[in-house]
Amino acid sequence: MTKLKEKVSSPIKREFKTDINVTTPISHKKEYVSDEIQNSIMRGELLRLSLFIDAVKDNLQELKNSNTKYLKLYVDIIKLSVKPLPVLDIDLPLSILLKQLPQASFENQEALDFTQEVLNLADPLTSKYYLAHLAGGILKNLNLKKQFKASIPFVKYIVTKSPDNYDLERQKSFMNAVKYLINEKADAKKIELLPRIKYAIDNITKKDYVIDAIKIIYSKAPIKRIKQNIESLTKKDLSANFDYADYLTKNSL
Repeated sequence: MTKLKEKVSSPIKREFKTDINVTTPISHKKEYVSDEIQNSIMRGELLRLSLFIDAVKDNLQELKNSNTKYLKLYVDIIKLSVKPLPVLDIDLPLSILLKQLPQASFENQEALDFTQEVLNLADPLTSKYYLAHLAGGILKNLNLKKQFKASIPFVKYIVTKSPDNYDLERQKSFMNAVKYLINEKADAKKIELLPRIKYAIDNITKKDYVIDAIKIIYSKAPIKRIKQNIESLTKKDLSANFDYADYLTKNSL
């Protein structure tokens, strides 16, 4: 297989002499690949993959004409779909998923940004398991855009790293967390607070702890009250069985 390598280099070195005989060398050695070249490479990769994968061939034109921001994501998804896993694998309905991606690339970018984060951080088995669920139609639900966007920073806290497990328990646990986050009943503004809450607790304790994030994002406590409770957390409040979620969602200090 021929590899395409494209380097655009613009080294400039000039000497400018002034009246006071000052020599000023100017150099530029930064190597970069422009967006246009990167997009061209990804379109070429889609074309190459279409020669071997019917699902790509059937959706090629729509994929190439969609938002160029997600061309690399398409390629990553396609390659993952045909990647054989050594212990346990997932039957990913690639054709169904590919049909949904072009429209989502314009109308539901938050969901695709979340998906890219999952693929960046999760192992292949977890990523495939997630994509199989994604193909179920959730990309068409535009009412979940806020939840997708708010949940992106939280992916690293729920993602699994278990490429060699012999069951799907960890993947199921991951998807359960995703379903609680990406839910119309979940408060997106409270999801946005989760990294801030973790940061605050990390700064006041060195012990292991567990936060019931679900209790927080589904609570009826006002955002303002939760923020006040975050600020009021101190070491003296902590105990072996301290319930952070209960404390953060209580309505009085």
